[in-house]
Amino acid sequence: MEPVVALQTLIFMSVVVEALTAIFRQFISNKASELVTILAGVTLCFAYKVGIFTILGMQTEYPVVDYVISGIIISQGSNALSELFKLRQK
Repeated sequence: MEPVVALQTLIFMSVVVEALTAIFRQFISNKASELVTILAGVTLCFAYKVGIFTILGMQTEYPVVDYVISGIIISQGSNALSELFKLRQK
């Protein structure tokens, strides 16, 4: 995967995670919301086999580790995007 496409994929997945979490925030507490965000990121990485380390060209015997770490990073990226959008709205 080319670097630009990889970056677009990660940003898109962060936006999807943020959108899913926004739906669930109406029904759960803030702490539970953080867990839902991480679970959504990890689930998307497993479903679409997206691993940040693999994208960077690093090989692993355990892609599960790549997917979990990538999901956590994507979930944190969604928080950063959310804050950016909040600042932009002000």
